[in-house]
Amino acid sequence: MSSLSPPVGLDDEVMNITMLDSDDEVVSGEYPPLTAEQDMFALAVVEYSGNIAAAYRVIDSQSFIPGAKGKAMLMLPQVALRVRDLTEKIQDSALISMGAHLNELANIRDLAKHVGDLKVALGAERCRGEVAGLYVKTVVNDGSNGPVMIQINVASKYDMSI
Repeated sequence: MSSLSPPVGLDDEVMNITMLDSDDEVVSGEYPPLTAEQDMFALAVVEYSGNIAAAYRVIDSQSFIPGAKGKAMLMLPQVALRVRDLTEKIQDSALISMGAHLNELANIRDLAKHVGDLKVALGAERCRGEVAGLYVKTVVNDGSNGPVMIQINVASKYDMSI
């Protein structure tokens, strides 16, 4: 059997992974659970934004070649899978949905209307329209130091794309 491609599927509890070999045949494997040192290294890789040497120094500050040792540890499939899993969880928790954003802007608009601050209410409503894609901004700059032309197209309620 030839070299394996990166993991395709992962079952977090038992570290079972599914991989494809060079002939695109499915190959399954099981890896031992992470040691405390490997788990700490995976957390440090994520914390240090992928800086492998800095992450390895967290678990072994006396190492003369932290980059090489960190790379060797990251080559372990279970460590690489743990880093990928942590990264995906962070990305999922950081994402904001358009619906949640529009609801928050609507709350700001309503609160501003309630206290009589129409400028903030109109600004929040305009932001809602921009987020929803109702306003299309076109900026034209010919490279001179002259004025910049900005065109804003407002969509109608009769527009079929709304």
